[in-house]
Amino acid sequence: QQQQHQGEQPDNDGQSQGHDLALRLHFGMNGSLQVNNIGTKPRTTYNSQQYDMPTLEITFESKILRTYQTSISIPINAKAPRMKFMRLSTHDVCNSAFTIRNVLDQLQSPSLHISPDALISDVLLDQNILPGIGNIIKVEGLHEARIHPKRMLSSMSSNELSTAILACQRYAMKWFTDGRAPWKMVYNQTICGTCKEISVRICRVGGTNRTTFWCSRCQPMNANVQVHSISNTITPFNTNDQITTKKDSNGTAELATIYPKKICPNHGPNKVILRRCKKSGDNEQRIFYTCKERGCNYFCWADTNFPSCKCGKRAVLRVSKTDKTGGRWFFFCARRGMKVTGCGYFLWTEKKYLDRYGQLLTPLL
Repeated sequence: QQQQHQGEQPDNDGQSQGHDLALRLHFGMNGSLQVNNIGTKPRTTYNSQQYDMPTLEITFESKILRTYQTSISIPINAKAPRMKFMRLSTHDVCNSAFTIRNVLDQLQSPSLHISPDALISDVLLDQNILPGIGNIIKVEGLHEARIHPKRMLSSMSSNELSTAILACQRYAMKWFTDGRAPWKMVYNQTICGTCKEISVRICRVGGTNRTTFWCSRCQPMNANVQVHSISNTITPFNTNDQITTKKDSNGTAELATIYPKKICPNHGPNKVILRRCKKSGDNEQRIFYTCKERGCNYFCWADTNFPSCKCGKRAVLRVSKTDKTGGRWFFFCARRGMKVTGCGYFLWTEKKYLDRYGQLLTPLL
């Protein structure tokens, strides 16, 4: 306010001007916005009944705006953000002015200096090309388009590129209009929501180094490989009783194995989730069933059928995130990581250990 009244010159970083100030808010992964008490008001912790204090509160004549868990840069020169907003309005996947042709023209422009070896994963996350696309949107959009995230831009046709971008836009707009993320087919999944196989792979991809998920069956690296059709309708995988089938030596299906779904005695089966024990001690890293309803005390260990390591403790289940084996689950010594090296136990997990969890088992558990 003092700068506005006195018309001072820009501050030391040369960004802000007294007559044209703006706030820059960064919402990160957990930030949220309320207008007149409409919107998300986050709790301090998952099971807490207490709410966070707002990071920022602005009172207008008829509205009160509050933000939570945001970082704020003040003041900044408002001219540059306004110009950037206007320049990228036709590239923003959540803007009504978005046009795929403008994006494709920019990607083909020599002034953009995009390497032909650039990965489609990096291109989609470049906010100077496609503002509004985040990592989850990238992952789900590429899955719908049946495109491997490690494909190079130079290997993709204009039709493939358009398909990928428009798939990302549809997912982003559904998230925007519904106010919550749509169902995830591969992001943080073990079983692909499309082919229903344990075929989801995970590793850090590209120069952005973001954790990326894809289905090895639905999204082959070779664009010429024929894959099964993918429905345009996003439908959740049925996580009632988990059923698997075995085949004999002749390929004939045998009797299915049925794993009854865990049931919370207070809220039923659909509220049960898997969690990992994060507290230091003998049970650190073990997984357990609990209820997602706040205040519910339902608890049941989910690893009672796991093998034991050489230390005599129940082995811990984790997922590989390396380039070669990302997405494969394995058992390792429960004492490793507890400020000791443990016994060195390691064993790739068989499918029979994973089937019982269905969609409850997620890589970011």
